[in-house]
Amino acid sequence: MLPARHRMSSSRDFAAAVKGGRRVGRRSIVVHVANATNASPVPASEGGPGLVVSVADVVTPAPRVGLVVSKAVGDAVTRHAVARKLRAAAASVTGELNDGALVVIRALRASVDDDANELAAQLRSGLTKLGAL
Repeated sequence: MLPARHRMSSSRDFAAAVKGGRRVGRRSIVVHVANATNASPVPASEGGPGLVVSVADVVTPAPRVGLVVSKAVGDAVTRHAVARKLRAAAASVTGELNDGALVVIRALRASVDDDANELAAQLRSGLTKLGAL
């Protein structure tokens, strides 16, 4: 299970990673990566550029991971099984991710046949290629 601080829940973050980031495809997954500080600016009303803060007050954001497992992967039982394997794979690499990284893992149909270790290896390979590890 991913800790709450590493879970991506905002549609803005998903869009930033998928549309504004870089991606790499592997056999069973596609990995999208963006930097949170560059990809999704925070409006002034939420403490963004309109707010002046000292360097001591700036907290480096934790990396966040989101999953996309569509109906193309299979029925609900299959999708949930794939999502569990992907969450385990993501949990194994979150400690090594760059601070502020937004990572979206999109499952492909081939992910149904892979075990958690194979998915973790593909994820690690993709993140290394994108420079997020």
